[in-house]
Amino acid sequence: MQVSRGVDGRRVRGEQRRSELLAATLAVIERDGVAGVSHRAVAAQADVSVASITYHFPTLDDLLVSALRSAAEDLAVELHGRGSELGARPADELARLIEHSVVRRRGRTLALYELYLYAARRPELRGTARAWLEPLTEIARTVAGDPVKARLLVAALDGLLVQALIGAREVDRGDVAALLEVLR
Repeated sequence: MQVSRGVDGRRVRGEQRRSELLAATLAVIERDGVAGVSHRAVAAQADVSVASITYHFPTLDDLLVSALRSAAEDLAVELHGRGSELGARPADELARLIEHSVVRRRGRTLALYELYLYAARRPELRGTARAWLEPLTEIARTVAGDPVKARLLVAALDGLLVQALIGAREVDRGDVAALLEVLR
């Protein structure tokens, strides 16, 4: 009898299912916020049984923690290398990045912030939430040069982003340019 040393199909299907369930969770958060997440709501979004979700994520905390980690990893992949693309007009590029997050990816950005704030109440998630900031901090380092200024730039951009999400302000290249000038 020969034993196959190839990929375990069950494990691959299980990982695929977990990814689908996490995507469904983020879709529910985009639509209804963290408060709208339930095993039933995610099951309906993913078009699977509730048992399928509870098999992979026994508690809502398991589901939300995994969603936060997954979202942080996805954001890191999406933003990787963007700092080198800023070119000679970093204010324009940063404003475009904020606009992209507020306009084209609004639902996803709202979902990420909801998960980010969820982590504020959960000390064990704070490291994951900090990791969520790392890709933007990496971009800020290429603009600010100094690590302290880079962290301040991220905090300010975070504030501009939240204000744009709630409709308190428009995305304005001039604001980003003034911010960069202050940090020079």
